[in-house]
Amino acid sequence: MSDYYSEKKYEGPETIVVAMDIGTTQSAVSFAHFSPGRVVRSKMVTLWPGCSTTVDKIPSIVSYRNGIVKACGAEALQDLEEQQDNVAYWFKLHMHPSLISQPNPSESELPPLPVGVTIEQVYADMMRYLMDNTQKSFEKTNPKGGDTWARVRDSIVVVLATPNAWDIREQARLRQAAIRASLVTEEHAGHLLQFVAESEASVHYALVNHPGDWLQKNTVFAVVDCGGSTVDTAVYRCVSATPVSLNETCPSECVQTGGIFVNREVKKMLNNKLQGSAFNDPDIIKSMVDAFEKEVNPTFDGIQDRYDLKFGVIRDNDPRVGIERGRIALSNEDLKPAFDVVTDKVCKNCSEVLPGQKAEYVLLVGGFGDSPYVQKVLSEKLRAYHMELITVEDRGRKAAVREGAIIGHIKQFVAARAAKATFGGCVRPVYDKKLHRDRKHLVQLYPDGKKRVDGAFHVWIEKGAILQGSFAHKLPYHVAWDAAKTSKNELIRGLETVEIEVFAWEGSDIPTWCKDEHGATLKGMRLICTLSANLSALAGSLQIMTGHRGKKFYRVDYDVCVYFGGTQLRAKLQWHQGSILHESEVKVMPYVFRV
Repeated sequence: MSDYYSEKKYEGPETIVVAMDIGTTQSAVSFAHFSPGRVVRSKMVTLWPGCSTTVDKIPSIVSYRNGIVKACGAEALQDLEEQQDNVAYWFKLHMHPSLISQPNPSESELPPLPVGVTIEQVYADMMRYLMDNTQKSFEKTNPKGGDTWARVRDSIVVVLATPNAWDIREQARLRQAAIRASLVTEEHAGHLLQFVAESEASVHYALVNHPGDWLQKNTVFAVVDCGGSTVDTAVYRCVSATPVSLNETCPSECVQTGGIFVNREVKKMLNNKLQGSAFNDPDIIKSMVDAFEKEVNPTFDGIQDRYDLKFGVIRDNDPRVGIERGRIALSNEDLKPAFDVVTDKVCKNCSEVLPGQKAEYVLLVGGFGDSPYVQKVLSEKLRAYHMELITVEDRGRKAAVREGAIIGHIKQFVAARAAKATFGGCVRPVYDKKLHRDRKHLVQLYPDGKKRVDGAFHVWIEKGAILQGSFAHKLPYHVAWDAAKTSKNELIRGLETVEIEVFAWEGSDIPTWCKDEHGATLKGMRLICTLSANLSALAGSLQIMTGHRGKKFYRVDYDVCVYFGGTQLRAKLQWHQGSILHESEVKVMPYVFRV
């Protein structure tokens, strides 16, 4: 991976980009120094406390004592063995939204967080630990690294990789955790903290590590990222092969399944198999599952008849259940169902999404994507749809996401993305007897003399719309007050907070309403944010207008501006005060694109 950036020298302002991949079981970090006049190179953090050798990933675990962080990563492993109740592990599962296709309830059981510890705190403690050791690694591996880090510390860009289905709620919690960990300040979090979908990071990694003639203009391909707890799928069309430019063809998918669910199924199988045996003990079964994860899981292909797990000592024997000399023998029939719990969901998701997009190739990435059994089963499934599976070996290094995040920051292969929801505002439209008949009894006479009804959904962007980086849309809005009933002071107070609520709708249809008759948000409609501005300075210049049937009113016009900046959709309010254009605070819409 020494030449994927090309030899073009960087010409922008000096900074450091740190990409963090906090996975369900493992975490990893890469960083790159962007120095004017030099070629950018990425480096992996390989110096971690508690590790006797250099490693490029560490366990995603945080241990606590009385609610205060005690240890992270490899240094917390002993606490996990001895005081599991005080350790946060698999904590990423606590962030998964209900939007992800859920497995069976029994599979969804979450390891509880330590008493008095919140998920934001766990992420903050883990982020702080990752950043502290990234700084140490940078300072050791770069000439005058300490001086450089100190010089650019306040402009360091942090990129967090997240599953496709994580949206504004999860990003808001991660943002607060990053601020709490002092990775960024609240003032600068908007531009120094960035999010990238794991599948998008992976496509950048895959394309620079698996180049070939298969990628041509108009080639449609998918990236399937099989991780520890989620499988993310994204589909792209190549609009240019040289240089590479990709358009997402449809909203990306996310299914809650992955490697940890195989471990859970193996644990259930062992519990049943060892019923009545002296070895049916939680600690012993845990040792067996650990042995499975290290020795069998990476190589299982569904062909070998027998697999031996070493878990005990030579005197441990129970021929009845296949235990001999500290080893338990498991058959293909014992293990295959555990893998099928995951592969069935992956294949089902691919079957539902990929044929309709006419994908020709599927790039398989992610730690669990290295599994020979997953590769075999998925390849056979895709062959039926005339698709070819291309494996992008990660060799368990967790490189695809964190390295891909750095590559994506530079290369930006993806030029257009598909909106994952219908996006719009809650408005008070003029009453239309065809559209609004069911709320005829709620019609009110607006100050401009027109009959209007509250709670309607005004669509700005439809689900599945493909938006280029140049996308921008301006929508005119206004507010009005009855001139006969509104004093100057009341007008000023009314203008102090002019706002519009922004909603997202997951369905494929377009609803008429976003709120019910009582003003409550309708089921399935999600409040994303509220755009607001103080327009009170306009009060002195407002003129009385004459509306329908001679109605006298004050009116203030403003625009909602929606635009695609970088990799995120943003929105703001604009208005004129005389000839001067004013703007509200810009709001980022991370929900629409999982980027």
